[in-house]
Amino acid sequence: MDVYNFDGPNVEAFSCNKGDNQEWNWNSADETLRSQHNGECLTIEQEIEIWAAPLNGGSQAVLLLNRGSSGSEPVTVNWTTIGFPADHSATVRDLWARKDLGTFTGSFTSSNINFHSVMMLNITLNK
Repeated sequence: MDVYNFDGPNVEAFSCNKGDNQEWNWNSADETLRSQHNGECLTIEQEIEIWAAPLNGGSQAVLLLNRGSSGSEPVTVNWTTIGFPADHSATVRDLWARKDLGTFTGSFTSSNINFHSVMMLNITLNK
């Protein structure tokens, strides 16, 4: 995913295939990043950030980022945060480790992510 900031608080994120794009706006009142398309926000919790973008076929690319300056901690992605129903299961794959992590219902909690580190996932809703 390519991310650009051309004007003020707007960020444009383009999928790898340069097809669809989404524009995000920073809301300084509640300090959330909201989609200009549907007004939904991404989760930003103190030093933990969860970024998501739809992929062809309906799965989600999800980036878990620990912006902390020390230590490590697990990060939980709730399905509702990425647009999936909470009562459905999904298969989670670690893209960088090239490893399937399993099938989870409602959410996924990562192993500890070190400070200044990320985990990149592909989450596919099971039909």
